Formats: sequence, C-alpha cells, structure tokens
Amino acid sequence: MSVPQLTAEGVRRYMRVESALEPQFVDRGRSLAYRFNPPGSPQVFVSVLTGGDARQVTDTDGVVYGIAARPSPDGLRDELLYITDDGGDEQYQLHLLDLVTAATRSLAAVPNVIHNFGAWSTDGRLLSFAANRRDVRFFDVWVLNVETGEEFPVVEDDNMNVAGGFSPDGRTLLITRPNLDLPGDSDLFMLPLDHDGASAGPLRLLTPHASDVAVEWRGLHLGNDGTLLALSDEGRDFIGLRRVKANAGTREFLYAPAWDIEAATVTTDGTHVALVINEAGYSRLVGFALDTDLRLAAPLALPQPPRGVIAAPHWRSDGGALAFTSEGARHLSDVWITETDASRSLRVSRAEAPGVDLGLLPEPEIIHYRSFDGREIPAFFYRPPGYESSAGDHRMPCLVLVHGGPESQSRPVLWGRYAAPQYLLSQGIALLVPNVRGSTGYGKAYAHADDVELRMDSVRDLIAATDWLAASGEIDQDRIGVMGGSYGGFMVLAAITEMPERWAAAIDLFGIANFETFLEFTGPWRRRHRAREYGSDPDFLRTISPIHKAARIRTPLLVIQGDHDVRVPQEESERLVETVRQNEGVVEYVVYPDEGHGIQKLSHRIDMGERIVAFCRVHLLNEDGATG
Repeated sequence: MSVPQLTAEGVRRYMRVESALEPQFVDRGRSLAYRFNPPGSPQVFVSVLTGGDARQVTDTDGVVYGIAARPSPDGLRDELLYITDDGGDEQYQLHLLDLVTAATRSLAAVPNVIHNFGAWSTDGRLLSFAANRRDVRFFDVWVLNVETGEEFPVVEDDNMNVAGGFSPDGRTLLITRPNLDLPGDSDLFMLPLDHDGASAGPLRLLTPHASDVAVEWRGLHLGNDGTLLALSDEGRDFIGLRRVKANAGTREFLYAPAWDIEAATVTTDGTHVALVINEAGYSRLVGFALDTDLRLAAPLALPQPPRGVIAAPHWRSDGGALAFTSEGARHLSDVWITETDASRSLRVSRAEAPGVDLGLLPEPEIIHYRSFDGREIPAFFYRPPGYESSAGDHRMPCLVLVHGGPESQSRPVLWGRYAAPQYLLSQGIALLVPNVRGSTGYGKAYAHADDVELRMDSVRDLIAATDWLAASGEIDQDRIGVMGGSYGGFMVLAAITEMPERWAAAIDLFGIANFETFLEFTGPWRRRHRAREYGSDPDFLRTISPIHKAARIRTPLLVIQGDHDVRVPQEESERLVETVRQNEGVVEYVVYPDEGHGIQKLSHRIDMGERIVAFCRVHLLNEDGATG
C-alpha cells in the first residue's frame, strides 16, 4: 500500500473540518437556525430555506452549546435562546437573541451557577430550566415568565432534577428525577402551574415502579389531560415509545423495536411523532401520525438521509417538515430537512472539508470479537484506503479508539475528537473502535454490565481487542495503540497498567487516573451521580485507579488536558504525568488554556491533532514524527 507523505497541512485539513448541529425552525418556519463551527468554535447561523448563504448571528468569545427557538403563535416574534459558558467551565448561561434586531438579553445568567435549559411553553411566555443556585450539589427546577421577568423555583429538592416540557396550555410542567442510588433509573413527575408560571400544587408521580428495578424514563409530550408520551425501557432491554394515561394509571408500549429509540420529537399540537432508531450504531428515521388520544394512527413516509447517524430531530410547528442533523463516515455533520410528503431529504447547511476527498474515506466493517468470558463485543473496523489484505505479509499498525461516558456508544463516524485518527487512516494506520460492555445502544443489561465492582471487565474487553487484531492476520501485534478521552482516558490508562506489553502507544485525553481524587474534586453536582456508577468504597476505588499502578507503565504516553476542566480536573493529569516521569516512563504532556472537558478552539484542535499524528507516526509507524 502506498502511504501519502505526512504533512502539517494535511493534518490541519482534517482538524478544520466543519460541522452543523441542532437545527431549529425560525422565521415562521421559513429558515433554520443551527450551530456551525467555521468561525473556529460553534456559533449560531441561520439559513433561509429558499436559498442563499447562511448568515452568522452570534459571535461569542467561546462556544455556543445549545439553542432553542422561542415559539411565536402569532408570528410576531423571531427569537432564539442560546447557551454559553466561560472558557469551558460548564457554568451554563441562557440568553435570548432577537434575530431581526440582533439584540441579546440574559434570561438566566447568574455567575458560578449552572442553568440547564428545559423547554419553552407553547406560547413562548414561559421557560423551564434547572439550576444549582440553592445548593451547588443539586438542581432545582425553575420557571421563568419571560414577559414579566419573574422567576419561580417550582421544585426545590436535593436531587439532579431535570426540567421538562409544558402541556400545550402551559398549566402543567413535566419533570424528570433520576435515582441517585440506582444507575439507569429515573421517574417522571408532573407539576401544576398557575398562569404566571408559579407552582399551583404538589408534584405527582407518573411512573411508579419497583424500587430495586432500574427503569429509564424520558418525557416527550404531555397532553392537557395528563396523557404522556415517553421513551422507556420498562419491562424490556431496549427503549421503546410508551403512552402513559395518568388519570387511569395505565402504561402501554406503542412502538417497541428490537433496538433503542435514541431520539424522538413530537409536534407541539401532538399530531406527529418522529423517532430515531439506533440499529447497531447506525440511525433509522421513522414517523407516525398521532390520533387525538396520542396513539399511533398511521406511519409517515419519511425519506432517509445518507447512511450514518441522525441526531436532534425538530418538527416545524405545522408538522409538515422535520429537520435533523446527519453525519456518516463519508459525509460531514450537516443539517437536513425532510417534508412529510416529499420523496427525499434535502441538505440545508454546507459543512466543508477543503482538501479532503470524502469519497475516498473508508466505511467501517462491523465486527464482533470474543472477550475473556465469551461475551461478544461489537466494534467498527476501519482499514486504510487502498489496503489490500492479500498483499503479501504486510501487516498494518492499528489505533484502538475507546469512547468515554461510560454511558455512551462509539458510532460509525470519526469527526470531531477523532479527526486526527481519521487522518491517520491516510497514513496507513487502521482503526478499531469497540463498544465494550457498559456501552449504550445494545440494551440495558449490556449497559450495566460494568457497574461498580464489574468495572475492570470492560477493561478486559478492551485488552481482548488486541487478541482479535493479532489473530486477524492484518495487524502487526507489536504496533497497536490505544486512545480515549474522559472515562475513555481511564480506559487507556487502565489498559496500559493492566497489560502494558500489549500496547505500543497510548493517548489519554483528560482521563480519570484516580477515582478517589476524581470523586473528591469533580464538580460537586456530579459526585453522587458518578459514585453510583463507579462506587464509593475507598478500598475498591484504589484497586481500579491507574495511578496506583503507574509504575507498570512502559507504553509511550501522550496526555492532553484543558485547564478549565470541571469534570476531570487538571490535577488528575498532573499527578499521573508526574508519577510516570518519576518512574522514568516516556510521557508527553500538554495543557490548553481556557478549555474545559473537551478541546473546542480551532487553534488548539489543530495543535492537538498535529501532536497526536506526530506521536503515532513515531510509535506506530516507527518514523520521524516531524511534519513538513
């Protein structure tokens, strides 16, 4: 196989790849707003659906993390909520942008407080959000009357409460409350409100179930009569669409596929529902008309975008069109729209990858490999373009990419954080992207197969990947690297301390090195929630913490960290790097200023990509890592 010359510009082209995210209909449904990153970090852009160039409407110093169009039944408003923080500190603040005048005003913006957006009421008067103002450890639910400026703390409770949507008449609010002692368990409540948005009665539990059985609930639409559409895995391994009749106390599945429904959206008037099904990592879009009792009436013929991953579906107010984002191995994350009576989906945004021939990028092969206990582990395997498995005894190096979370799933796309590994494919390095036990998307039994005392079983799954690679006949077993971020960074560190001889290179992006100090210094609002996943017994946490086994590290290690990270504080990386250096290990360490849990700024992403590629060139390709 002929390998193109490694160049600095080649790396930069991949790191500059654009992505459009999270569409929202604005301008009476005639335009779409979305987050787009050509300025260097995601900002808000608007595209008129009849054509023309997209226009940028925000220019913040940092990142826009989310958007939500303010409803305007009379069409007299054209406003958009957007979410920011300060240098990646995750203290989210809510702002309202007038898309006509470009004026911005604060909605919920208290320093050193996290404001998690909930929903707009149908008439756009009320806004729900959760915030940790009262106690930094917990989230209360608030309702803001945007017209009067009054804020009402409608639920004050020592929990991680999530603000949901309003009933169409604005007189009832849906609230999600997780069980902090049982992973994967939550409940839905409804709360009556008065006309102004204040609480008008007690919370009512909608989803009672056995206290020792984990059931996930995510609310979608609450009717004025208390009828609820929700996503839930109650009584089954995968998430389906459920209808809850609050007054009758009945619950039924309306749609229960053999895979998870990972995303869904219901029109404001409750006449249409769109569902995104996660089938082995790929998305499939389905839709239904709903009758007046919120039952499925008839399927909708929704055209599919190119094969890949669909996210953030959003209905136009009249239910005649659906917007969403779609991304695949050979197409960038773009905003798409499909009309319910159309024959195909249309791309609205125009994400670009100058100098990158997307058509040459490989589609992954879905493979399964056997782990230590016989469990089959799903993974995506990418061969470099032009690779011929029959070409003599040529065996490729391989980089294994492991996701964070741990409640997450690697998908058949490699942009964003994995843009640098995507470039490595062009350099002749194969990629294996496993979904070890504990990953979502394969049923809740699989997702909870690594909880607490089972933590190291997922690490064994990762190590077992090297057995499959070595036996494949395509991979050089002496040139296998591993890379991951956040919890995936822990997986990297655990892999190279449990089986250091298996790995030729390791890349840790802001990973957990010591679970004791992690739980002590991570954001206070995260501690109990994370402890239910990892455990809280100090003796056990020490046994799974890589920092206590760092003397075993002989694998060359690259560590990357943001200095504003409130999830995995910088101290985690500092102590790990110091320990490795004391043991005369090979470690490179870089800290990016004004970055949080993830590297967002373009200049930093480019620098990070160049470092990752150069590191892999030295330790996986056995070449000089300098770029020309």
